[in-house]
Amino acid sequence: MFFAALALPSSVSVKTFFAEIILPLALPNTFTYRLPRNMEAFAEPGMRVVVPFGKKTKLLTGIVYEIHERAPRERSVKYIDALLDNFPVVTERQLRFWDWLAAYYMCTRGEVLAAALPAGLRLSSESRYIINPAFDGDLDEFSEREIGLIEALSAREVMTADEVSDFLEIKTVQPILKKLLESGAVLIFEDLREKYKPKKETFVRLAPGCSDEDGLRAAFDSLERAPKQLEVLMTFVQLTGAYRGGEAELKAGVLRKHAGCSGAVIKAISRKGIFETEERQTDRIRPDAADPDARLVLSPAQQAADAGIEAAFSERRKTGKNPVVLLEGVTGSGKTEIYIKRIKDELDAGRQVLYLLPEIALTTQIILRLQRYFGEKTVVYHSRFNQNERVEVWQKVRKNNAGQGCVVLGARSAVFLPFNSLGLVIVDEEHETSFKQFDPAPRYNARDAAILLGSLFDIPILLGSATPSVESLYNAEKGKYARVSLSERYGGIALPEIVPALLNRQTAPSGYFTTALIEHMERALQRKEQVILFQNRRGYAPVLVCESCGWSPECVRCDVSATYHKAADRLVCHYCGNKYNLPPVCPSCGSHKLKLAGFGTERIEEELPVFFPDAKTARLDYDSTRSKYAYLRILSDFEDRNTDILIGTQMVTKGLDFDGVSTVGILNADLLLKYPDFRATERAFQLITQVAGRAGRRGKRGKVFVQTREPDSLVMQRIIAGDYASVYRDEIAERRQYGYPPFTRLILLTLKHLEVELIDLSAAGLAAELRTFLPESSVLGPEYPHVARIKNRYHKQIMLKITPDMALSETKRRIRDLTGAFFARKEFRAVRLSIDVDPY
Repeated sequence: MFFAALALPSSVSVKTFFAEIILPLALPNTFTYRLPRNMEAFAEPGMRVVVPFGKKTKLLTGIVYEIHERAPRERSVKYIDALLDNFPVVTERQLRFWDWLAAYYMCTRGEVLAAALPAGLRLSSESRYIINPAFDGDLDEFSEREIGLIEALSAREVMTADEVSDFLEIKTVQPILKKLLESGAVLIFEDLREKYKPKKETFVRLAPGCSDEDGLRAAFDSLERAPKQLEVLMTFVQLTGAYRGGEAELKAGVLRKHAGCSGAVIKAISRKGIFETEERQTDRIRPDAADPDARLVLSPAQQAADAGIEAAFSERRKTGKNPVVLLEGVTGSGKTEIYIKRIKDELDAGRQVLYLLPEIALTTQIILRLQRYFGEKTVVYHSRFNQNERVEVWQKVRKNNAGQGCVVLGARSAVFLPFNSLGLVIVDEEHETSFKQFDPAPRYNARDAAILLGSLFDIPILLGSATPSVESLYNAEKGKYARVSLSERYGGIALPEIVPALLNRQTAPSGYFTTALIEHMERALQRKEQVILFQNRRGYAPVLVCESCGWSPECVRCDVSATYHKAADRLVCHYCGNKYNLPPVCPSCGSHKLKLAGFGTERIEEELPVFFPDAKTARLDYDSTRSKYAYLRILSDFEDRNTDILIGTQMVTKGLDFDGVSTVGILNADLLLKYPDFRATERAFQLITQVAGRAGRRGKRGKVFVQTREPDSLVMQRIIAGDYASVYRDEIAERRQYGYPPFTRLILLTLKHLEVELIDLSAAGLAAELRTFLPESSVLGPEYPHVARIKNRYHKQIMLKITPDMALSETKRRIRDLTGAFFARKEFRAVRLSIDVDPY
């Protein structure tokens, strides 16, 4: 909608209202605009508005945060241009949620808005060019190309920059447009466009006079001399059964496909009064109907766990504690069935459920399980959806009123959806790093954000994992969370046997597979069983090395080696995406002895046919799942036994459930344990345990081979024994001693700039100023990260440890004020700063 400001008689005394607007910009404050008189009765917080912004009056879409009568100090306040909604698209609870995210993660409300609101709900502002009506027509100062553009603009009236580029057949048109603007020959204006476009489909039905038997016979008679139209009518009747009577209809697209005709033929039949057509808005995402025969049967152990969860929720509510329960269930114990039971209870009560999963791959598989029970009440939301699909999900959740209920299944971004009757939040695989957003801001953890969201609705939160994070176990130990255990696999199946496999030249001549693993895989394939191989490194080979001088190619924009991808026959930087041709000789010494060192998933896929020529293999990693439905295709083929061996990165570790997998091979466990991070042991145990849990989930016990050069190390022995309690005990002791979470909060400050000298100077200066109010032991660095330069920008980091005796909110405020003042200085203004709270 659009409202023009209305003038009122000067004798009428009225109140003046202002609106605080959140704009999708990384700026710390909201922006004050005047609310036109005729919008006052309609505007509400959470509605979208169009406002002018900046000296060039660029038009932006923002969200109304607050309406008030406090006149700003500025003499002139701009008016809101347009109000876009009849009702708020963002709820009051969401605005409070955004406030918490911005405060806790030390970012701006605008950055939260940009992450939360689908781009399809933000109008795009596109520069368009027109001839200046005051232009005198003197073309002497212009080139032939510029004159041609002026003439084209005179004919077309308006053109976008892309249209100018196409017309002139050149890529860079800014210099030409700049000259025409400066000369006054053309003008620029902003054209606002709604990005979201509802999907519409045309439906065809018989006109009223042709729907009975006599009318239909007359229609056939009238088309005797139009054989193509007659064929289309006959196809319609056959597909719909219209000869039986009734108001049968068909999608125009379906009719065109089966009749082999164009839309013009259908229009011609409509003009003769035989067909009627109607255009309707339809959903892009249509869940399957529920299976009426689906029955949920819990084992005694699952029933006991479910009863324990219910008792814990009830007890914590009575005592005023946060109703958060940690469900610790071994792999294959049937945690999903417990989730389904609790979802059903909420939907029966007409409430909404948020079910968070760490990976789209896992989302893909579990959709079918939920739809079997809940059908059209299952709503899916993740980053692989296009913008139109995201908007439709947003609107569906927003309009899902109390009493209807739905379950929203999604990855971390689903926490931003506009719930209005949320009754339960489930966070499956709560330990997963995929719940953490690293770039851009807000750098939030969806698990922690979901717990806060639950508190806003005053509802229970259920966290689930076979290997909970150290922080969650500590919270349960201290009584912040309740804890329920599910210690046996569904059906009484034993946990897989984990076998260490010494990895060296004698035991693994190929360099990739130990003899023990190959022999067991061969026996498994002979029994028609499936195998999963885990290697947490994509690509073909991570390093190309000259055997003569040791030279290795590095990305020209990043301080990191380029990885060889054989499918593309290119070296690829995994940080900036740059691609390079493989050199024929060493550019340093001229030697031909170039060797590919190490191995990734692509190389494993290539080597397997040497050992198993008849086995069908597939690869599940970032490179093989770039297309929208690649996950579904790869996982469906494996589930249907069309694939014998699945090779993957950590995507294969996260809760996937396959009947036929008896053998799992972890090809290089040392790669996980040697990672330079205080969580390396915890993460290695979690990854190995999770991928091991894919084996033997149905029928007999599975077997897992962990290839390592240090099979006798203490950590490896605990992994083999499944002794997570000892790992947790040691981790807690070390973290308490050295001051790491959960005993401190970490804040990572990363400075970025093209010049290394300026990075060194600014980082040292900032660290010195932070030490003026933080203890020396709380400021670590500045130091370069292990990849010091990315996309030509040097990075330097300062790690802050916030201890429990520091007031967290006040400390963050002082850090924010200090960094704001520091980077406002002229000499440091060009340095970029990113702040990451809980950077793990």
